[in-house]
Amino acid sequence: MLEKEISRRNFVRFSVVGAGATAVAMSADPYEAAAETIEAGTDYPNQIKIVHLSDVHYFSQKLYADCGDFTIAENSDRKMFRESGAIVDKALAEIVAYQPDLVILSGDLTKDGELVCHQGMHEKLAAAKKQLANAGKQAMFCVINGNHDINNDDNGRDFSSGKAEHTDLVDPLAFKELYADCGYDDAIAKFDEGGSQGGSLSYVVRPAKGVTLIVVDSGKYSADQNGLGRDEHVTSGVVGEKLLAWVESQAKQARAAGDIVFVTQHHGVIPHFSMEPELMGEYLVDNYEDCQRRYADAGVSAVFTGHMHANDIASITTEAGNTLYDIETCATVTYPSDIRFATLSWKREEGTANVEATLAVENHPLGSVDYVDFDTKATTKIADITAYGEERLLTVDVVKTMIADALVSPAIDDMVANGGVKPALAGLLGGLNVGDGTADGLDPALFNMLLTMLPQSQDEALAVVLGDLSFLLKSYGTLGIWSDAAQQRIILEQLDGVTSSAQVLALSPDPSLAAEIEGVAASVPMAAAGYWSYYIDATSFAKFMATLYANIDAQLLQEGRGDTLNLLRSLIEVLVNEQVSDDGKTLFDLIKFAYGDHLYGDETCPSWVEAATANMRLAGSDSEGNPTADGSLISYLRGAINNEENLKALTTLLKKVKFKLGDLCVKDQGSGPITLIGIVASNVGSVLGFLGDNPADMIPNIPQLAELAHGALYSLTHDESVLTDRKLDLASTLTDPDWKPAGSGSTDGGNDGSGIAGTGTGNGTSNGKGTVSKKNPDGTLPQMGDSMSLASFALMGLGALAAAFKVGRGKDADEWESFDE
Repeated sequence: MLEKEISRRNFVRFSVVGAGATAVAMSADPYEAAAETIEAGTDYPNQIKIVHLSDVHYFSQKLYADCGDFTIAENSDRKMFRESGAIVDKALAEIVAYQPDLVILSGDLTKDGELVCHQGMHEKLAAAKKQLANAGKQAMFCVINGNHDINNDDNGRDFSSGKAEHTDLVDPLAFKELYADCGYDDAIAKFDEGGSQGGSLSYVVRPAKGVTLIVVDSGKYSADQNGLGRDEHVTSGVVGEKLLAWVESQAKQARAAGDIVFVTQHHGVIPHFSMEPELMGEYLVDNYEDCQRRYADAGVSAVFTGHMHANDIASITTEAGNTLYDIETCATVTYPSDIRFATLSWKREEGTANVEATLAVENHPLGSVDYVDFDTKATTKIADITAYGEERLLTVDVVKTMIADALVSPAIDDMVANGGVKPALAGLLGGLNVGDGTADGLDPALFNMLLTMLPQSQDEALAVVLGDLSFLLKSYGTLGIWSDAAQQRIILEQLDGVTSSAQVLALSPDPSLAAEIEGVAASVPMAAAGYWSYYIDATSFAKFMATLYANIDAQLLQEGRGDTLNLLRSLIEVLVNEQVSDDGKTLFDLIKFAYGDHLYGDETCPSWVEAATANMRLAGSDSEGNPTADGSLISYLRGAINNEENLKALTTLLKKVKFKLGDLCVKDQGSGPITLIGIVASNVGSVLGFLGDNPADMIPNIPQLAELAHGALYSLTHDESVLTDRKLDLASTLTDPDWKPAGSGSTDGGNDGSGIAGTGTGNGTSNGKGTVSKKNPDGTLPQMGDSMSLASFALMGLGALAAAFKVGRGKDADEWESFDE
């Protein structure tokens, strides 16, 4: 188990003053509808309790059968689907025992949006609410969708028949109807109550005076946002401009009402490790930089998120001086299966309108879980779900299945359905700025790349030495390869001699290939000594590649698809078992530690991880440029390919991919060794024979790939933002717009702390300081995209936010240090 000791809390303090007072001055009726939801004159409560959980991914046993399709689905993911219901039950039992006032679920409520799973999840939430009510606690539950929950026809499946079949799903309208009593009925504002496009599930609740929660739908499940031309889920998310402006408006109105403002949504708005935008950008909303700035400057203090299945707290400070925290909570369905408990407290500064609100957040492990086995129906007591989940977080088989079956196999199907390897390769290289991304542009781009890479003159030509075959072919002279930019040709010709400036490429054909060439040489009359040359131009290159593409499509993607995937699985197994430390740790151990370290939070980095991570960026060669096993990524890749069994399987597979060397190399003068070699080298597998016993040693180091691997491992194990991910206290000074000086009938202290007051009617989009909105002059409620009122514009223009930030790290809340970022 990954054990971390929490040695300190991270206290964050910020003050936002003036906004409430400005709104009072500029609006004739600053909180007109408050009486409908919270009794007029009600003071701030002493404290309310909050729970945040995320990514429960509940999978109903009604959809289960022990079959091959379910095994692939289960091994293609790290989620504990079989145990998901039992984990949810334990989480809800802990929640009931905690007696919270507000429960936040930030998306991915189901495995993949199946109606049966949504119905089962809602039943569990309803039962927990009933238990709380029976105990005298009227808790507000607020759910929002994740990327898996809505319009998920690509993945939502019923396995109960013994194979994966499509099943009934949930769309936005059905989601709002099903979970009406989990936020929507309590809403004081809704973004698009009757809508079904992106963002339409968003709403606002005000659980008590002093706190507003804006629940944001960041999913991209509809054709207006997902780029698919149909209503279907995608992993990434976005907060569209209309929705973002609405969130800003709601936040500013809530601040004007004297509330601390929180947002919850599935996708993050602040990167939780430094390379997240590059490596896992789909776990942030597409416009995360715009969101974080506008959320913070509108007065949002923190965003409760999920999606990444990690415990992490990140923060940013805007140019205007406002700080925003992204409090990301791990999944219950994967390691470490925590939920977060929090308290939100208020304390008035005596004799003033200023009230300090303090949020204290702490992770809560679930401990033991009783799980009923789907097949045997026997009850198993899992002593510690965190340790249990860590064992199942990643296995070599899961990694192989995830890559081969969940990633590459569908990619092969897509390639076959969309024109084969050529357009797929064109798109991939286009993303690396090689070519224009089109199939028509691929061959010219590859040919121009070769022209540029090869030596640019005969004096600097690449001199090819063929090992033992050099003696056999000595009458042909030395093969030289160089680019003639003027003629746009690659020249292959006889060299009179090897100059000091020439680059030598030494090849070592394997014995079987050497014997085959010797046999051909004995049967083919030797040409008379004399100069010979060949060339490759754009036309011959395209002709050669056309045959190669066609045979790759036929032999690797279609007829040989199974062999291709089996080879990939074998390569992965050898690769992840490469040793990365002196004490026997493997590359798999390194990957699992880095990933699990980030998921748990409060990252650590033991010395073996630090060293193995640093080695990833080495060059894979010694001082003389010879390949060496130095712990670099490239050395591990070479080792996996050079593995005897893998190399044998690779050669056998590639021998099926035929080509014609004569199509590529056009004879110009004489007759040289290209003709002879072309008789033998008629497929890609035979080319490997020219490269010796370890052909993968010819693979050059790719610094960009090495830096990517190093950066990913390093950033997952080094937290560059808020250092404590499992505990956080933050405080905000609010201005109470209802306060009046002593003697004018106001209250001056906290209330009895009983928790949540009644909330609104949930009909329509709020435009009135965080509760039920004023009606438009025509009698209709404002809908999404409506302009803000004059008072809100005044708040934007005149309610200047004076922010002072302090960070302290210590056991006592008064140990403050300055925070100048």
